[in-house]
Amino acid sequence: MAKIIKLDEYEVVIAQDDHSTVRFPYELLDFTPEVGDLVEVFPDGDSAIIFKVDQPSKKQEDQISINIVNEQTNNQTQYAGYMGGKVVNKWIYFLLAFFLGGFGIHKFYSGFTGKGILYIIFSWTFIPSLIAFCTCIATLLKPADAAGNIIVTA
Repeated sequence: MAKIIKLDEYEVVIAQDDHSTVRFPYELLDFTPEVGDLVEVFPDGDSAIIFKVDQPSKKQEDQISINIVNEQTNNQTQYAGYMGGKVVNKWIYFLLAFFLGGFGIHKFYSGFTGKGILYIIFSWTFIPSLIAFCTCIATLLKPADAAGNIIVTA
């Protein structure tokens, strides 16, 4: 790789890799030379063939290209930042709430043990059964992620 270092009246001065300089007339160039252009010089008998090497523009040099790939393989870590909720399988939670919701088994499954105990204590009033039925409907309306999980809040 060589570099144009000087433009004389009739000649172009090119510095080569071995720190030597060569002079060529403008007629050998098929481009308008400028000081600092990078060129390839190929000797051809008594003359030479000179090609300009494309240089990246300043704008391209200053750009930073960042490619980040972040794949989550553990579904629990996807929801780690969600406060107050637990990740559960939608259909297991629905079936537990529908068939055993009056006793709060779906609350035990989702990790809300305190609420599960309250459901058991008040199960004789059938109020937990009514709440569990409403929970079933709400569970059916929640969209699940690719793994079939939903977030259940207290």
